[in-house]
Amino acid sequence: MSNRALFHSVRTTIGPSRGTTKSATYYGVYFYPYTKPTDDPVFAVVGGPETIIARPHPAKGLEVIQYFLDDLKFNESLCTASWTKDLKTGDPLVAVGGQAGIIKILNVKTGKVMQTLSGHGDEIMEILTSPRNQALLASASADSTVRIWSLDPAHQRQPCALICAGEGHRETILSIAFHSSGRYLLSGGMDHIVNLWVLPDLPDVSTGEDKPITLMYPHFSTSMIHSNYIDCLAFHGDYILSKAARESKIVLWAIQNFTSRLPPPAPDRAPTTHEWRATRSAFGGGFERLLQFSIPDTEPFFMRFGLFARARTDMFLAMGSTTGRVHMWNLLRTEMYGKSPGDTSTRDGRDTTTPSERGSPAVANAELNTTGLIAGSDRGPSSAAAAPAAKLPPIRGDALGDPLAVIKAHYTLEIPRVKTTIRHVAYSLSGEYMVCVGEGGNIVISRKDLTVKT
Repeated sequence: MSNRALFHSVRTTIGPSRGTTKSATYYGVYFYPYTKPTDDPVFAVVGGPETIIARPHPAKGLEVIQYFLDDLKFNESLCTASWTKDLKTGDPLVAVGGQAGIIKILNVKTGKVMQTLSGHGDEIMEILTSPRNQALLASASADSTVRIWSLDPAHQRQPCALICAGEGHRETILSIAFHSSGRYLLSGGMDHIVNLWVLPDLPDVSTGEDKPITLMYPHFSTSMIHSNYIDCLAFHGDYILSKAARESKIVLWAIQNFTSRLPPPAPDRAPTTHEWRATRSAFGGGFERLLQFSIPDTEPFFMRFGLFARARTDMFLAMGSTTGRVHMWNLLRTEMYGKSPGDTSTRDGRDTTTPSERGSPAVANAELNTTGLIAGSDRGPSSAAAAPAAKLPPIRGDALGDPLAVIKAHYTLEIPRVKTTIRHVAYSLSGEYMVCVGEGGNIVISRKDLTVKT
């Protein structure tokens, strides 16, 4: 591994507050996804009442191409955004939300508010656009629910299509993540719980009517991955990346027997809460920890990692810190990343389960998670046969056999003159640019050094 920095900071830029905020905190940065990787990257930054649309500039570092200042009479604090497009004109739209508990759809081309979505009873913590339908948005709230919205003009009378509520979460939901299929949604929050919701095929005939669909139970739920506020989630294929405040690690893990190659389980397969269990699953197993990444100086909550993956040629994970550093990992270098969920053997063929585990009668009917606790399902093993686990090709690098060990950063970016908290990191579509935002009004644009071997 080269000791040279993978990314070099282009410039540290203080965002244009227009005199509204003396010391802004920017909570999120999001690249426009509906373009070619070779096109100029455009990104949105949100924080306080501001939404900034910008792109890297070779001389100035940052070029602002659109600017929105929230017009609410009280002090709005935006913390999340997501890109989409106008169904008719193709104009770029950005959905923003925060403390006010409403979602505003901003037209970047015209500079106007196109639509307002109301329904949540508390702050909006995260907004995502469906990877399969640009007209569908998901939002997570401090009211402990997730809502799915349709931006189709045909559904304008009642844009809320679905609510994930019921027995899912008891406290603020801080993070959500779509699977690439669009049929699965992760949620996590202050109750230390990660849920997997199976979504119906939306929009359906009921979308736009007075009563949205309500999902009462997730198809998977666990409180055993993290012991603090879960503030960042992401699917990576069928694997899951997650982090929580004060744990100083990102966990790569898998839901046992889950595969997106099979049809989603039926709604009545969702396990209920009539019998309390720390892990409930409709997939006939528990979960398995695969890897852990060390993220020092990340104690506060609402600090989020960034993930870049492109056709198995580049896979990078990045995480900011309270000291202004950015830690990065090349996921292709990790040996354990080449294991499939449920595979307990090492590279030399040794089985990593203990003799007592192998001899346990319970293990014959339920797989073990890496904490050594039987992870059951209220409905027992799934009646559907699981597809064979996909074996990823061998990957050289961090030869880890212990999923509870942690991998230190492969690269660390030291940002000149920035010693404050970096809240969020995002990569451009090509992977050439990485943008970091955080406290002190900092927007840091870094460009990849193509001479460094990864």
